[in-house]
Amino acid sequence: MRDDIFMFLDIPIRNVSKERAVQLIWEHLEQTGPSEIHFVNAHCINVAARDEHYHSILKSAAAVFPDGTGIRKAGDALGHPIADNVNGTDLFPMICDACAKTGTTLYLLGGKPAVAETSARWAEDHTGSFIIAGSHDGYFSKEETPSVIQEINTSNCDILLVGMGVPSQEIWLREHREELQVPVVMGVGGLFDYYSGTIPRAPRFMRTMGVEWVWRLMMEPGRMWRRYIIGNIQFLRRLKQLQRNQKKDKVKG
Repeated sequence: MRDDIFMFLDIPIRNVSKERAVQLIWEHLEQTGPSEIHFVNAHCINVAARDEHYHSILKSAAAVFPDGTGIRKAGDALGHPIADNVNGTDLFPMICDACAKTGTTLYLLGGKPAVAETSARWAEDHTGSFIIAGSHDGYFSKEETPSVIQEINTSNCDILLVGMGVPSQEIWLREHREELQVPVVMGVGGLFDYYSGTIPRAPRFMRTMGVEWVWRLMMEPGRMWRRYIIGNIQFLRRLKQLQRNQKKDKVKG
């Protein structure tokens, strides 16, 4: 059976459970790589609407997973309910567990100095296994990029997680995909900040209510107000326009 696909802004989003998402990642480990796998939330949609290159990267990725309340609301509004909130933060422990069971290794790239390294230690403490092939912060120059890529390739990692923020991480991966000798590459945003303890995760009740973005805004108001206040308004306007277009298409049909 083929996976359900939710088309939003012409981006094919895999409407699957977290468990199926992990299974898909492992299926791509068997492909001729690297396979690009990404996540999209409301902010990503806003960026994709104005950044043609980023939009094309998402459209052509091996898989794109639905992340957050905004995408769930979009699915409900457009008559395509989203099966699960497949965000990278929740998926990371599951990926680590699967790595431990299958002998798969991860390389963590991104964040401030020591952040990826601390997240790597969390992953190995969590699984009790040596699943980390290496880590490197995201603060390297263009001139240093070849040596970073060589370090990644030499590590023989199976999955590369890149946390550089949207759309920088996706653009970086697309730009260097031919040089990277890694079966699966994934853009994971601020994931390392959570698992290094740099930024605390929202309480479970806020995650359950779908308002984790409020917590993130509280943690970093100066940096996040534009994304979550203005960005959410832009996203809802875009969604309403899509709803109007959908109704017009039904009338014409």
